[in-house]
Amino acid sequence: MEEHRRVVVDTCVLVSRKLEALRTFNAKLYVTPVILLEYFNWALESRNRALAKGDAERAKGYERLIELLPLTLLELGIEITEQRLTIAELREAASLVLQRSVDPGDALNAVTARKMGLGVVTLDRDWQRLSDYAVDVISL
Repeated sequence: MEEHRRVVVDTCVLVSRKLEALRTFNAKLYVTPVILLEYFNWALESRNRALAKGDAERAKGYERLIELLPLTLLELGIEITEQRLTIAELREAASLVLQRSVDPGDALNAVTARKMGLGVVTLDRDWQRLSDYAVDVISL
């Protein structure tokens, strides 16, 4: 794997089986509050779908993923970085959503990546449309 100094780990990587690949990734790893919110929303929606189907055991598994997130981040050396977006940066993110048809979370993270000089580790093809916003887009 190529060397990258600082990268943000996209939500899709956090929820995938490829998460373990980050253990040997040669970079400083970050997540943003938007990524954490997306993770929690994914886990809660998945839990609620399992409950609606009567699968209480699977629902408990998603609850466990929520509980384990802080430890997972700690074990992988992933730090939480603040976004502190300005109004102008928020406008830029809104423009990305409308003009490039990308997810709002990806747009906010793209603006953050550009601002902080970060690469992005992802499995999401939306980042192909945002590659000019990250130092590098690394697909796992």
